[in-house]
Amino acid sequence: MAEKENRYIKLSRQDVSAGIEAKGGLSYLSWAYCWNLVSEHDPEANFYFTDPVWYPDESVMVKAVVTIDSKTMEQTLPVMDNRNRSIKNPDSRAISDSQQRALVKACALFGVGISLYLGEGLKQVVSQSNYEKAEELLTAQDASGFHQFVHKALSEQERVDTFNDAPAGRKSAFKAEWRALLKVADSFLEEVAAAIADATSAEDVSLLKETIEELSTYERQAVWGRLPAAEQEFVKQARSAA
Repeated sequence: MAEKENRYIKLSRQDVSAGIEAKGGLSYLSWAYCWNLVSEHDPEANFYFTDPVWYPDESVMVKAVVTIDSKTMEQTLPVMDNRNRSIKNPDSRAISDSQQRALVKACALFGVGISLYLGEGLKQVVSQSNYEKAEELLTAQDASGFHQFVHKALSEQERVDTFNDAPAGRKSAFKAEWRALLKVADSFLEEVAAAIADATSAEDVSLLKETIEELSTYERQAVWGRLPAAEQEFVKQARSAA
């Protein structure tokens, strides 16, 4: 486990500012620069693109599959114009460009250039749509991150718009995956809340600390809203005593 965490930390801390390119008023990380960083880290790393998927409305989805340190991650991406709208019947150049973008985004799942998508400082890629972000989190199966994205970053209308932005032929699966990952996150939060209830009933501060110490800031906030007043007070007292 430690090796995986160290790899992500190492790759996510690499400075990629020299590889940022501007095109059509948007900023991108050069796929060649990105892959050079990957290869320096793992000379055995490899990638490939699956066959583009054509949908009934003539839009196209591409997928990049990347293996680094024997771990494989994949990223799908619609073929889009510079306004992040799907292109109908795209030519080979548009498909190729989208494949390279999917490659960069797949590498970001390992940490390479992830700061661009997190919006650190001036190193921000403004081309990522809510649909793309949702797909990225679904691919990574980041339940807590997806829960935070849906409930904190998106308004009710933006959620509807994100559903509508899914390509034809992908909409049903996209919605099903969306709901399933939210269910995973909600189940986890309920389990944490139940553990806090047990710790409160037993007045077991050690159990409480063990339960909450590994939670992210967002997870703590999400669980807090599920706790009754008595359990919130127990948590406050435990923190004061620490």
